[in-house]
Amino acid sequence: MNQINEKSLVQTEAPESFPPELLKLPAGARQEYFEQRCLISHPRLLEALEAILQAICLPGEGATTRRPGTMVLVIGPSRVGKTTLIRLLEERLTSMSKAQMQASPSFIPFASILAAGAGTNRFEWAEYYRAVLRALHDPFVDGKVARIRARELREAMETALCERKPFAIIVDEAHHLAEAARGSRLQSQLNHLKHFENATGASHILVGTYEMRPFRKANAQLACRSVDVHFSRYDAAIDADAQMFQSIVWALQRQLPVEQEPALVEHWEFLYARSIGCVGLLKMHLNRALNLVLAEQAKTVTLSHLRKTAMPEARVEAALRNALESETELTESDGADERLLTLLGLRGSRTTQPSKTKADEPSPKKQDRPGKRSPGRDTTGQEEKSSGSFPDEEQAAG
Repeated sequence: MNQINEKSLVQTEAPESFPPELLKLPAGARQEYFEQRCLISHPRLLEALEAILQAICLPGEGATTRRPGTMVLVIGPSRVGKTTLIRLLEERLTSMSKAQMQASPSFIPFASILAAGAGTNRFEWAEYYRAVLRALHDPFVDGKVARIRARELREAMETALCERKPFAIIVDEAHHLAEAARGSRLQSQLNHLKHFENATGASHILVGTYEMRPFRKANAQLACRSVDVHFSRYDAAIDADAQMFQSIVWALQRQLPVEQEPALVEHWEFLYARSIGCVGLLKMHLNRALNLVLAEQAKTVTLSHLRKTAMPEARVEAALRNALESETELTESDGADERLLTLLGLRGSRTTQPSKTKADEPSPKKQDRPGKRSPGRDTTGQEEKSSGSFPDEEQAAG
């Protein structure tokens, strides 16, 4: 196992530690702190956040006008940290919209929902409409008095989006749409979302796993009008990624509310192997390890605790295979520009005018054999009187 000097990590100073008074609280409170309130910002997370904001918001401070409705596909491996990304996105949109919310009480910066029909094999638009209306604080969606009827939900949602003017509808677990729809049905559902973007100006931010890859190529129009945000894992085969992953491990070990700070950085390769570089998987692993430590009333987290709570090899391998296959599809290989220019006819052999082939040349006129009449229409009796001419047969007899 490689050893690492903490001073060689990305941070220039030690990360913040947990509040010392936590050690006086019950085990449950310490576990809740680490699981719920300990969030680590890191480059992959912040890059994805900025990419989303650039797609849906105008640049600079004080912008109150939204960009035209856009579909943003946030795609990454399972447990890479997408839920944390959504929380940060909600916080950022709220923070940047404070002045607008004060000026216009009806304005709501976003509607955040779970994918309608998540976990089922059928997508229900009615549930989607209701979820958006709830997020936009519609008083009638679930009310006992003047409750919105099912056939009026779509119109009610469109009206609410036009009135509230949110920057975006954030849909978590959006990969469930791919489970519930294939082929033309998936195209129909995505086109339906695009209709709402055109009609209301609100963007859709679909956040999900690599199962959302078919969304990118559902049809040409959606491919040209959507934005991909690849929220990828850290690849320790790349030196910069390895350093950053170690920095994240160090930051998390400083936040574990135990009596003695654990030496997790010494075991970073083991933690990387069991998390495949996904910060969400790493955090879940440490959640389980901390739970075991608190149950045993141990003073710190050891390698033994990490091994007992690690994800089994078979599951890790399945997750890694899926990630590697998906990364290959989502990562643009070298030479993309030249390949596209070749398809567009700007590379390779070109001619300004297609050369003529023998099939294109006019064939020579065949000579009729002697004694064979030329094809044509014989004159009628009316034509003879008017022209003063006679048929060939009569001329020959005279």
